[in-house]
Amino acid sequence: MASWPATLPKPKFPYGIDPVDQTIRTDMESGAARTRRRTTARNDRASVSWIMTDDQMATFRTWFDDASTGAAGGASWFSIDLPVGTTGIVTMEARFVGTFKASALSLLNWDVSATLELR
Repeated sequence: MASWPATLPKPKFPYGIDPVDQTIRTDMESGAARTRRRTTARNDRASVSWIMTDDQMATFRTWFDDASTGAAGGASWFSIDLPVGTTGIVTMEARFVGTFKASALSLLNWDVSATLELR
């Protein structure tokens, strides 16, 4: 499994975690609706962003597209250290949901954002 490159920055704060609904609800013709658990798998989504230098952005783009040691265009799982509300920073498995977005802050700095699926 690929890993987040050590030369790239950690996500900036604040960032959000959106837990995936693990239940399914069936409305009944009469009486209370029936709710049951669909899965025990936790696949949260995290909205993250990074501030990168121009050199880091070049490294990130190469790693994002690399199918053998990177994110394979967002299709492959990779390990990344994140605080997710389980006592500090932990190593999570993540993959991109869609692609990333990047905005040039200046000639040498980029604001990069993405949604990650966590497991």
